Amino acid sequence: MKLPKRRGHGHHDFDQDMLAMMAEGIDKLTAAGMGEDEAHKVAADAWVQATDAQAPAVAAQLRRTAPKMLRRRHRGGKLFRRALKVYWGRPLDLYLATWVGAHDAGERFDSRLAAQAEERQDYHFEVLTGLYARACRTALEVHHDLAGGFPMAALARCRTLHEIAVIMLVLAEFGETAEHADLAERFYLHDLVLNAKDAKTYQEHCDELGSEPLADEEITELEQARQELLTRFGTDYKESYGWASGVGGLRRPNFAQLEKLVKVAHLRGHYSWASHEIHADARGAQLNVFERGDILYKQTGPMLFDLAEPATWALASLELCVTTLLHSTDDVSALEMTGSKALQHLIVDAKEMFEQTEAYVEEMENRVHLWPRWRRELWTRWRLLVQPF
Repeated sequence: MKLPKRRGHGHHDFDQDMLAMMAEGIDKLTAAGMGEDEAHKVAADAWVQATDAQAPAVAAQLRRTAPKMLRRRHRGGKLFRRALKVYWGRPLDLYLATWVGAHDAGERFDSRLAAQAEERQDYHFEVLTGLYARACRTALEVHHDLAGGFPMAALARCRTLHEIAVIMLVLAEFGETAEHADLAERFYLHDLVLNAKDAKTYQEHCDELGSEPLADEEITELEQARQELLTRFGTDYKESYGWASGVGGLRRPNFAQLEKLVKVAHLRGHYSWASHEIHADARGAQLNVFERGDILYKQTGPMLFDLAEPATWALASLELCVTTLLHSTDDVSALEMTGSKALQHLIVDAKEMFEQTEAYVEEMENRVHLWPRWRRELWTRWRLLVQPF
């Protein structure tokens, strides 16, 4: 199988000069009677010494030229952000407006019910509002990535937002049943199990990290707390999702099973796709290759396209979180319910706007790529001044 054609990167005169010098040195050494293997070793050692000697001078030069280099990069970045705003400003603003509404709904819900929940030591309220707060932060991180032109990074955060939505659904749907009345408490206390596991991992590697080990008393205390929970909830509690053991008849549930349990298994493909962006696997490497015309690019920075999918997924997950939180109590607020339904309308509008913009950007970028350079530069200047819609 042939590798695809990609853009070249020119010549490396410095490397060629160094290789030529090494070859010349090896020839002289062998001509003087030195064995070929030894000559190569001497030349390699000399090459290492030369690069070691040059590195401080190169670093000093980089420090001197950094301000000019960074000004040039900042100018390019500013032009890119202006272009991205021309294309994506309206849908991104609608996303942010939706986020503000979701954030304010959660804030009002918490302030309205927090005192009562604290008085009755309500784990259900505590874990759901805690997860919702994290959902709001994660959804804002998605917007930040998209506004910077990093849709693949946004996709990774979308996976986290999806996980939060699924866990909230599991807790809300099963935590109010008599059979699993302690589910929220189990989730809350599971932090101690994970903390003990993390502490053990840290203790095993702290010397290599040059860090101070935890005190033996602290490790003993963490392990004791873990053992007490395993005695109380069973040995399956030690697993990653051990807090959900028994829910839906699952003994040792994994995340895919929890997705199926709350009827969002249809998003498993999205989850897998986002996982490739998180992990350093071969599929993730290929997903970082983009084609324009007959040239393949390995993306190293921001881009103007592919923003719609992570945006719509994030909004869908945020909608699930809002609905789950507001319906998690019998003390329902008419104002909050009305706000929730209004957010659903905003989300529908935002999704449609993102999809329309994606189609427009894809069409224009493919068309512009085929134009001569002078026309591309003229288009670039024009689109910074005129809105496309």
